[in-house]
Amino acid sequence: MTNEPFEFVDAHHHLWDLKSGIRYGWLTDKPFVGHPSGDYSAIMKDYLVTDLQREGAPVNLIKSVHIETADGEVDTVRETEWLQKVADEHGMPNGIIARVDLAADNAASELDRHRQYANFRGVRMLSFIGLDFLDDPAFRRGFNELQKRDLIYDMDAGWPQMGKAFDLARDFPRSTIILGHCGFPKQRTVPYFNEWRKGIQHLAKAPNVACKLSGLAMVDHEWTVETIRPWIEVCIEAFGPSRCMFGTNWPLDGLFSDYPTVVNAYREIVAGYSADEQRQLFRTTAEGWYRI
Repeated sequence: MTNEPFEFVDAHHHLWDLKSGIRYGWLTDKPFVGHPSGDYSAIMKDYLVTDLQREGAPVNLIKSVHIETADGEVDTVRETEWLQKVADEHGMPNGIIARVDLAADNAASELDRHRQYANFRGVRMLSFIGLDFLDDPAFRRGFNELQKRDLIYDMDAGWPQMGKAFDLARDFPRSTIILGHCGFPKQRTVPYFNEWRKGIQHLAKAPNVACKLSGLAMVDHEWTVETIRPWIEVCIEAFGPSRCMFGTNWPLDGLFSDYPTVVNAYREIVAGYSADEQRQLFRTTAEGWYRI
């Protein structure tokens, strides 16, 4: 890269303490059937920030962004409260993305409850089956509350939803949207890739949308540098380094690799970019968009 030391900001990871009393239904009940990672029973145990810091140390992990994972928890502020305590003690996570139902009548008050915690940055509404609610009036009322508070929307959307995602970004131009997992490509066929690429290129026309390069192992369990390269290159070409950031999706993607191998694969893929562009991809884009 350059002679300066490599520094990594992980823009997408998860933590959980199954003894905390917070409900993680997908980890404490039977495994979620149909999860893209397949059998994830190996991670149905505590994964703490000290585990993340230990695994990230070989690639100089300096900051991180936690994405909500307390599936089944009625009061999701409990997860944010716990994460803030973890951050205050250990220095990470530096950004917290929480779960809030923006279509609910109490969306505004729930956002304000989360805002009590210094590292809270925004919201994700997880959907494995597609974001059919992006044009729903109730969701958009809640999304407007998010925009009014200058909070981030971490978007879980595949290429079939890219049109609605673009319309949302266009209709709320002061909002900040970060697309997760390269648009969550669920297949590895040429026809699927071509449709996915069109969707990415369309969404990238919205200047208030950035893209996380992460999560590719969830479908490509035997991934290599060359199998993930095309997906990453398309995203960077469409959004540019100033709107792309790397994340690990740890510990889920740890089912298929180790932490340094993932980060070093990313480094190999973008080795041809300038030192400043690499710095953006691995650190400063995430710092800027997540304000950490």
